[in-house]
Amino acid sequence: MNAVSPREKRVEDVRPAASPRPPTAGLARVPRLVLGTAHLGNPLPPPLGDLLDRRAAFERLDALVALGCTALDLAASYMIGGTERLVGAWLASRGHRDRLYLIGKGGHPYPLVRPNRITAGALGADLEASLRRLRVERLDLFLIHRDAPEAPLAPLVEALGRFLREGKIAAWGVSNWHHERVRAVSALAAQAGLPPLAASSPHFSLADWRRAPWPGCVSIAGEAGREARAFYAETQIPVLAWSPLGGGFLTGTAGGGPYGTEANAARRERARALAARRGCTPAQIALAYLFSQPFPVHAIVRATSPEKMRQNLAAAELRLAPAEVAWLEAGPAPAAA
Repeated sequence: MNAVSPREKRVEDVRPAASPRPPTAGLARVPRLVLGTAHLGNPLPPPLGDLLDRRAAFERLDALVALGCTALDLAASYMIGGTERLVGAWLASRGHRDRLYLIGKGGHPYPLVRPNRITAGALGADLEASLRRLRVERLDLFLIHRDAPEAPLAPLVEALGRFLREGKIAAWGVSNWHHERVRAVSALAAQAGLPPLAASSPHFSLADWRRAPWPGCVSIAGEAGREARAFYAETQIPVLAWSPLGGGFLTGTAGGGPYGTEANAARRERARALAARRGCTPAQIALAYLFSQPFPVHAIVRATSPEKMRQNLAAAELRLAPAEVAWLEAGPAPAAA
């Protein structure tokens, strides 16, 4: 992966007013379950798109927040801005912005048109558009969305420093970045005096994929992700795990897709068996697997029915023994010859 170049080490004038803080400070008040919103809203332009299903969406958000889902995972790219427009209207009508932790993302590529938008200009444009659509002055956490490994890091650090100084973001992180790039941008940010990277958001689940669902996605699951997980255990950088239930594969609510392998089917059966022994659901076991890692994990879970979310929230209190984690991953050790 890209190393920090000599030019990137000479970043100037990016020191924010806030002093550096521990990596976990950016997520200090974030619950283990983060509300996924990518399916909310409508990509149609306003006013038509903004009015479709608004009442039902507002009622669902009300119910989920009442259960304790106070962190929302958003992105400028979700529904081509439609998700943020809907959430912005909901926030304005409810008046409880201060109760919520808003996670935004910018820099996502435009397929075929602009495959690399990991630039200071694109980040700034996406951030301003997100703030406008959400009708807020600040995001609690802003993630650089879907890395382009060839993109230079220094301009990104400079832009993040500016966003922090202007009070438009309270913390920063990355989404779908290889851990070596996370290491490099963290080092450069430290040299520039920025607060530490607050979170990294790769795919992480008991179910490993056989192919990425979208180009440019990064996973730390399975055997291939072992080195990355060691990095997060070493640095204690919090992980915002997306698709933690394998797109529904681990709960039996979705077919194979990227997760349809014999190994994942066996992991699903072991999760069911452990759930029966523990008196809980397979989804709770799959989430407890994440929360039992040697580094902080927050799981982004889709905004499903209140009852399912209530069960998911209960998983935040479950912890598995290291032997249970290992068994879920790989099953029993082979018998001696």
